Amino acid sequence: MKFRHLVFKNWWVVAFVLMAGAIYLQAIHKKNQRLAALKEKVETLAAAKIVALERKEELLLRLGSQHDPDFIELVLKEKLGVLAEGETKVVFQ
Repeated sequence: MKFRHLVFKNWWVVAFVLMAGAIYLQAIHKKNQRLAALKEKVETLAAAKIVALERKEELLLRLGSQHDPDFIELVLKEKLGVLAEGETKVVFQ
């Protein structure tokens, strides 16, 4: 009986505690959503970093091979379609 009287007399305290709890739960929910989005972004950036590092390695290898005659021949074949003597070019339509 005394407890009920105390709660009814101080209803605003109960309402304040309930509102504060609701606001806290909403903030935690938003924080968890942001955390999940940031984790996804980190994973995406990590994958992009791996691709960029592989591309960098490929470019460094190409840069180091610029004076190699076999590499120059390969580039001429790939980019310009040049053929070595005795080779036949086949074009599919």
